[in-house]
Amino acid sequence: MTGALGGAVKRSAPPRWRRVLRLWHRWFGLGAAVWLLLLAVTGSAIVFYEELDRALNPDWRSIPVAAAPRTPAADRAVEAAARAVPGFSPRYIDLPDKPGETIVMLGEIDAPDGKGGPAQVFADPRDGQVLGWRRNDVVSFDRRHLMDTLYGLHVDLKLGPAMTWFLGLVGLLWAIDHIAAIILAIPSVKAWRSAFRIQGRGLNLRRVFDLHRAPGLWLAPVTLVVAVTGTVLAWPDDSREAVRLVAPVSERLHEHYPSKGPPPAPIGVDRAVAIATGHTRAAADSVLVVARKGVYGVRTFDDRDLDHLGRLWTYVAMADGRIVGQRHDNGQGAGDGFFAWQYPLHSGQALGLTGRLLVLASGLATILLCVTGVVLWARRRPKPRRS
Repeated sequence: MTGALGGAVKRSAPPRWRRVLRLWHRWFGLGAAVWLLLLAVTGSAIVFYEELDRALNPDWRSIPVAAAPRTPAADRAVEAAARAVPGFSPRYIDLPDKPGETIVMLGEIDAPDGKGGPAQVFADPRDGQVLGWRRNDVVSFDRRHLMDTLYGLHVDLKLGPAMTWFLGLVGLLWAIDHIAAIILAIPSVKAWRSAFRIQGRGLNLRRVFDLHRAPGLWLAPVTLVVAVTGTVLAWPDDSREAVRLVAPVSERLHEHYPSKGPPPAPIGVDRAVAIATGHTRAAADSVLVVARKGVYGVRTFDDRDLDHLGRLWTYVAMADGRIVGQRHDNGQGAGDGFFAWQYPLHSGQALGLTGRLLVLASGLATILLCVTGVVLWARRRPKPRRS
């Protein structure tokens, strides 16, 4: 454009705060692109962890529906696991929720040679026979380990608590970046509609920019929830301390029980499940074996559950079968309720299949944002002058 005097009309420079936001968004995006890409790829896959792992390992994860027992043989499964995997002791036993599913036990292998570690054992609910097992501390992309590897990479890249903390920091900064991204994406109230459109042709700069901006705006509410909940799940203790500043937060009951170790002759998982389900009159979801406290934490389904997991805990004494406490994950107040929502929202389970599909879409959109953001930066960089 030219003005009345024939000179070029220059665009006014953006305000300083907008330039600051642009710098923040650019350099955060470039610095976090690799980490967000890894989280998005692995997170998109594990949205359907159970279904995919069952499809890859049907001999471990399923039995004929018609042959499914009314009561799974959990004690026999624990005994068979100790024989099949020497040194294995379960800390968590996931019972079949539907006919045709198997018992899944998570625990530790206590090996005298120091080669122990976390393991997962699958057992037939009819007789407890071990169908297969795998180590949880290996990185392998064969069908036996693929989904478990992706899950571990999503949590901490298989590198331990320090990396979990770092990924929580990435999540926090990503949540903050949502504010800058939305402000930059909508330069004015009048132009808000264009920010949601994808224009241009082929892979020209305009189209790449719109592919970076529009999907991010479409799914910004979902990705913001994923970022915040991911931070809370990665920083459970710090998050609790922060929430306690505004609302009381209670812990699971077994954290307050005295440490006394397991009794010489515990009542067993099967009896603990029978006692808890008889008390709650609801089906059992899983059992937490809290040996150091001498209790079984039996989780049963309840009308207050926020996702597909049983969230009502009934604590049964290992020594004599007494019910020593009961608590729902929702807790009693706003602080407890906040934490109860974190996993259901992060996984999408709070809204069932619709929620999981939204989380999957947000993961795919994040992959697109990472790729197009790097492409935009590379194509907009000033080219070096030739001498």
